[in-house]
Amino acid sequence: MRLVTIDNGNTNPSVGLFTNNILTQVIPLADYHQLKDDFILISSVGKDLKIKASFDLKTKRTNTHFFDMPVRYTETLGEDRMIAAFGIFKKMHSPETRLVIDAGTFMTCDIVSENGFLGGYIFPGITHFLNTYGKSAQLPIFEKNELLQVNLEIPQTTKEAILKAASLFIRTSLGEIIEKYRPQKIVFTGGDGKLIAEILNSSIPSEIDRHLIHLTLSLIYQSQLHQD
Repeated sequence: MRLVTIDNGNTNPSVGLFTNNILTQVIPLADYHQLKDDFILISSVGKDLKIKASFDLKTKRTNTHFFDMPVRYTETLGEDRMIAAFGIFKKMHSPETRLVIDAGTFMTCDIVSENGFLGGYIFPGITHFLNTYGKSAQLPIFEKNELLQVNLEIPQTTKEAILKAASLFIRTSLGEIIEKYRPQKIVFTGGDGKLIAEILNSSIPSEIDRHLIHLTLSLIYQSQLHQD
């Protein structure tokens, strides 16, 4: 039997392939060919899948919990945010607060502590933010990686005005959240997680976990479902 995890996000759905509980490959969903004995776990917030999960994780969500993690959020909480928070929650061994920043099509900033998932924020993703200039006005659209080239001087060109505004949007929005909740650690994930971490450049200890969803689904398989 092969463990297969599916992160069906809005933009770049992917599949994680595990061998002996080790993530050996992450491939685009379109490249996945299902085998008869695959055990499949799915986190889905994107388009409907034709693939069915071997176990429906929704059955482990109640009004107050996901498995043993307390959840202080309505039942509209996206599966990706809930699963990512669960992975962080299970790694906690002492009272602390962690900020989970998942930077993709949208950028979610969630607060997790020993008391569970406390809630969080949803911002437009950085690509979406930059694209609004060209969609709503005749302004140029720049590549997100160009954000790493900006400085803090007053913008004096249209390019600088847009890129520095985007950088300021990230740093001030996330900076206010950090100031309010004072997390002991920040975890960045998602396709733009590394980029956001570099732009934010926080002094708080942090880590980049590109495949947090896949690894958490594997953790659920190993530590929760085998107990049933």
